[in-house]
Amino acid sequence: MKHLAILFLFGIVPVAAQSYQPLTAEERLKWFGKSTYGTRSLLISGPITSAWRTYRNRPEEWGPHWDGFGKRYSARLLNNSVTNGLEGSFGAVWNEDPRYFRLGQGSVGKRLGAAAKQTFLSRYGNGEYHFGAARAIGITGGAFAQKLWMPDSVTSNRDCAIRIGGGYLGQFFGNLAREFTPEIKRMLKRN
Repeated sequence: MKHLAILFLFGIVPVAAQSYQPLTAEERLKWFGKSTYGTRSLLISGPITSAWRTYRNRPEEWGPHWDGFGKRYSARLLNNSVTNGLEGSFGAVWNEDPRYFRLGQGSVGKRLGAAAKQTFLSRYGNGEYHFGAARAIGITGGAFAQKLWMPDSVTSNRDCAIRIGGGYLGQFFGNLAREFTPEIKRMLKRN
């Protein structure tokens, strides 16, 4: 409970922490499907990431053209499957919840803090937040698994470390989107 009180002070645990319901096996499978093959992944973050890498021509073996974009998009989808599969599987064993829990209220700073902290912390079956071990395994495992299908020019341990950082950065930006998208949509509808 002491950890719960500390996390509440930093804006991570909502007031109704005791109302937390752990994921069921069915909900975990739905999370995997949505986070891997959902609209946000397939139509927003996937194309943006693949376009950026095509623009930068990384890896250069795939070229800065539509064919290279397709290879990068496919590689990203495969990596998402591995990363989310590992996080979901280990999370099921340890009762670690991969979902983001939106504050939806409070100062922008408090909500940014919640997004940042939930990048590294996950909720467990008892409702408390602890280090997201399954997420770390997913991001790290996905980064190193890419050695199996990526060109040799981007498979060094340094490249894997960069991908791990990118995985956590992507998690943070995804958390920001989950936290602030409802308000952004409401503002856009008003205008």
